Amino acid sequence: MSLEQDILARRAAEVAKQIAKRLEPCPDLRVQPWSTQRDTGVAVWLEGLVDADKLQEALLALRDSGGPRGRREIPRPGVATEEVGTLSAAVRAVLDGCAVIVRDGASSAEAWRLDRVPARSVDRSENEPTLHGPQEAFIESLSVNLAMVRKRLKSPRLKIETFTIGETSPCQMAILYEEGVVKSDLLREVRRRIAQIRVDYVADINEVREFINDPRFSVFPTTEETERPDRVVAGLMEGRVAMITDGSPTCLMVPVTFAMNLSSPEDYYMHYSLALPLRLLRHLMFWSSVLLPALYVALLTYNQDLLPTPLLVSVAAQHSGIPFPTVIEALGMMVAFEALREAGTRLPRAVGQSVSIVGTLVIGDAAVRAGLVSPGMVIIVSATGVASFTLPALGLVQAARLLQFPFVMAAGLFGLYGILMLGIALLGRMASLRSFGVPYLAPVAPNITRDMKDVIIRAPWWMMQGRPRQFEPVERDRVPRHTAGKWRRGRRWRP
Repeated sequence: MSLEQDILARRAAEVAKQIAKRLEPCPDLRVQPWSTQRDTGVAVWLEGLVDADKLQEALLALRDSGGPRGRREIPRPGVATEEVGTLSAAVRAVLDGCAVIVRDGASSAEAWRLDRVPARSVDRSENEPTLHGPQEAFIESLSVNLAMVRKRLKSPRLKIETFTIGETSPCQMAILYEEGVVKSDLLREVRRRIAQIRVDYVADINEVREFINDPRFSVFPTTEETERPDRVVAGLMEGRVAMITDGSPTCLMVPVTFAMNLSSPEDYYMHYSLALPLRLLRHLMFWSSVLLPALYVALLTYNQDLLPTPLLVSVAAQHSGIPFPTVIEALGMMVAFEALREAGTRLPRAVGQSVSIVGTLVIGDAAVRAGLVSPGMVIIVSATGVASFTLPALGLVQAARLLQFPFVMAAGLFGLYGILMLGIALLGRMASLRSFGVPYLAPVAPNITRDMKDVIIRAPWWMMQGRPRQFEPVERDRVPRHTAGKWRRGRRWRP
C-alpha cells in the first residue's frame, strides 16, 4: 500500500502535519485538537474560508453525540459531511473551504462543509441594464447563481450537472438544461467538449468559451454571454444549454445566432409594438457602425459623382488644406476614438466617463482647429461610436469595432467596389459559421419562417406558441395549442 493510501490511517496529529507540509508556507492554516468520550482527533481548515463559529458549534455537537458516524448530518448545526480517504483528497477539501475532521486510527476523514468564502451580495446588472423587468445579476458564487436560476425556474425537469475543470486549481462548473426540451445531441456535444478541456486554472467562464467554440478564428460571438438569471431561464425554456463556473459572474448559453445578439432582455418586458422600432434600430446601428466610416471614405476618394453637388462642394471645402489622404485621416481618428474609449474603461468609474467624453470633445476640436482632420470626419467617427453603443451584446460591439478597420482600408483601395467585395465575403463567412450545429444566420439563412416572429420583430406572446425550431427542441410547443389565445375566439367580453 502506498503512502498516499495509508497516510490517513495514522495518528491524527501526523495527518495534520502532512497536510501542513503539502501547503506550507501557509500562515492561514489552522489545526485544532478535539476529543469525545470515544475518539480524539484534530480539525484542519483555512482561516477565512471556514465559518469559525459554525465549526465550534459543530465540534460541540460532535462531542455531545459521542463521535462521527460516517456520512450524515451533524444534528445541531446541520453541517453536511463527506468522507475523504486519501491525503490528496483531504488537502483538496481544505483548499475547497471545508474543515477536515481526522480521528486517531481511522482509515478515512470527514470534510465538513462550513464555507464562508468572501463574496459580494447580489446587485443590479451593470453590463445589461434594463428599465423594466428583474434587476438581479449573477455574482461570483456558483451556489448562489444556481439558486437564482432555480428561484425563477421552479421545474422538476431543470437538471444541473457539475464538472471539475483545471489541473492545478480545480474549478467547479455546472451545465443547466431543461429535460424533455433540450435536444439530446446538443447536450451530448456540450458534455464532450467540456470533458476535453485541459487547463491549469480557469479564472472566468470566458476562458472556457475559447475551448468550446465552433470556429477557432472568428470575431463574431458564437456563444451568448449574460449576467442575468432571467435571460438564462428564457434560454433554457427554448431548448438551450447554460454553463456557469464558480468564480465567474457571467453565464454562457449555447447555441446562439446572430439575431439573438441584437435582442435585449427589455424587448420582452415591454409591449411588442414598442420592441419593433428598437429591434430595427439595433440592426441598422450594427451595420452603420461597421460601414459608415468606409462609405464616407469611398464617397470622398473614388465615388464623388454619387454625392449631390452642394454636399460635395461643402465636404470638399472642409477637406481643403488637410495634409493626409481621407483613408489615413479616417484610420487616425478611429484609432484615437478607440484609445479614448479604452482609457475611459480602464480609469476609475468616477472619472472614466468624464475623461472619455471631455477628451473626445477637446481632442476633436483641437484637431479640427489645427487642420489635421475635417469636421465631417469627426462627425462620422463619433456617430460610428454612438451606433456601436446601442448594441446589447458586448461581443458584437467588439466585433463591430474590429470590422471597421478592414472596411475602411478596402474603401481606401477600391472604393465602393472594395466595400461590396468585403461585404460579400463577410456575409459568406457568417453563413458558414455554426454554433453547436446551429447555422449562425438562422432563421434567415436557412429560412425558418416560424422563427421569424422573434428576429427583427418581437411578436405578441400569444403568437409565439412554439419554441424556436432552429434549436430542434424535443417539445416544440410552449403551451397546448388549443389554449393559446382561446379568449380571442370567443364572444367579445363586456363589463
